[in-house]
Amino acid sequence: MCGICGVVQVGGRPRPIADADALAILTDAMHHRGPDDRGTYAADGIAIGARRLSVMDPELGAQPMCSEDGRVWAALNGELYNQDALRVQLKRAGHELRTHCDTEVIPHLYEEHGLEFTNHLVGMFAIAVWDARRRRAVVVRDQVGVKPMYWTLQDDAVVFASELKSLIRFGVPAVLDEDAIEAYLTLGFVPGPQTPFRGIHKLEPGHRLVVEEGNVRVERWWTFPEPAPESPERAQAAYRDELLELLHESVQMQLEADVPVGVMLSGGLDSSLVVALAAKYSSAPLKTFAVGFPEDNELADARRVAQMFGADHFELELSPAEIEPTLLALAYHLGEPLADLSSIGFYALSKLAREHVTVALSGQGADELFGGYRKHVAASLTGKVPAALRPLARRLAPHVPESLRRPLATIGARDPGERLLAMSALEASPLLHSISGDRALAAARRAAGDMADDPLPAALYVDARLGLVDDMLLYFDRASMAHSLEVRVPFLDHRLVEWSSRLPSRLRVNGRTTKVILKDAARGLLPDAVIDKRKVWFFNGAVEPWLTRQAGGLVGDALTGPDPAYAAVVEPRAVRAAFADHVSGKDRSQARTLFTIAMLELWLQAYSDARVQRPERVLVSA
Repeated sequence: MCGICGVVQVGGRPRPIADADALAILTDAMHHRGPDDRGTYAADGIAIGARRLSVMDPELGAQPMCSEDGRVWAALNGELYNQDALRVQLKRAGHELRTHCDTEVIPHLYEEHGLEFTNHLVGMFAIAVWDARRRRAVVVRDQVGVKPMYWTLQDDAVVFASELKSLIRFGVPAVLDEDAIEAYLTLGFVPGPQTPFRGIHKLEPGHRLVVEEGNVRVERWWTFPEPAPESPERAQAAYRDELLELLHESVQMQLEADVPVGVMLSGGLDSSLVVALAAKYSSAPLKTFAVGFPEDNELADARRVAQMFGADHFELELSPAEIEPTLLALAYHLGEPLADLSSIGFYALSKLAREHVTVALSGQGADELFGGYRKHVAASLTGKVPAALRPLARRLAPHVPESLRRPLATIGARDPGERLLAMSALEASPLLHSISGDRALAAARRAAGDMADDPLPAALYVDARLGLVDDMLLYFDRASMAHSLEVRVPFLDHRLVEWSSRLPSRLRVNGRTTKVILKDAARGLLPDAVIDKRKVWFFNGAVEPWLTRQAGGLVGDALTGPDPAYAAVVEPRAVRAAFADHVSGKDRSQARTLFTIAMLELWLQAYSDARVQRPERVLVSA
């Protein structure tokens, strides 16, 4: 796992494009991503930097790496799980390979396949390639978006990096993007390809950025599969067996490393299944890690699963008061405003795991593939409501008690994008009265494309292309890499993602039973008590009580301070009044909105030394 970055000249006579000091700033802003080594390559028109966390071949795996003739250079952030098979193919084709580092296969694979080299990769990755002969730079992001990549066009150069902070430290102007912040205030995250700053973009999953012949283009190289259910008559057992085969292969491949590997274990179905499978392929006792609140049963559940498989188990109890000191550091490492309290728990979990291992597997992604959330149950039930009744539900939604408003809005949604917002967006709040939600709706509709509106498959598809990437995978990467820990996600092997698109809806959600096929696959591997337990929300369920205790803490100060940075986009007087009502117990209905504004404030504070420029208009006024 690493951090990669670079500067590419777009047009004109090739010349030195970034001096050693500038390249050092761009590269070393990501020291935490790769504390073991630092490498650079520079020539006229190109400069590439890499920070390395040594996972494969620590001795010989320095980056960037080049082809035999020195004409193709490459840097990799991530892991290629099928590198052994690729090595066999490349050696048969006459390529000479000297290390066991996965980065080494990339220049040779590019020589064989050109821009299509990514079609041969299984893994999580962001990759930069420089082709000196064609004077072509290629930057790619993996199929599902596990690894990040940001880029911007500055004058006649493209600047790219694994983290947003690297670009800001390099000197890219940091001007807040009002549209992106408005979308954040609706969703709790910034949807790609936007970032919080104008002119800086996320490279989207399954896309590549190509710079050549004076042009810059972004193009899709892999398409997230739209739902295409197979015949409903096919036996459930056949799907179960295929799923187990795919999971076995994914877990086995992702255990490969030249450093210690562990598993993050919540005690729920997904992570427990990863532990059960990993235990079959591990020659030594697994190391497992859990974090939670003292009153949670999750810690006890994780402990029992670890004991069942003979794991060396490590756990950390956090009190709500212990969350606060990490918030400012987390806001900095996230790089973007993110209102997901789970990121705090994962930050602590990553710190715990890094004390014992360099690589950890996680069960994340299963909910998004197989339908594990309440909103997926709501979408499934919506599919059973006659279409003729949906307009009535839409008309009634604004006029019913708040407890019924979201269900009716979900039933009455006109399309998959609107339905996602009805299920997932922040509740309507007087604090954000001027926020229409149009920016978030546009992002959700863009993610949905022109797919058919079958509520459950559509909800899963949109969620996987939006919230999975720009919320969960964002904090997974940043929170773990803040501690120089590599986290792998077996459920998000792109081959498993493609397979899941063929599942009939009944094998995802059936009535109020979620993840039907995954639970079936786990029978016999895990106790029924683990498989059938009620889903516990990792930290997010604690937002309201935790916020209540923040009157004299960091978050309280962030919301009620005399000159908050969030005043650039939200009027402070209303925020102070709403927080006072929350603490007193008068009105606690706006907890999520207050938390969203607090995380925006802490993010702005974390980047205040970067001279972040305020937008031209205030989004919410008195």
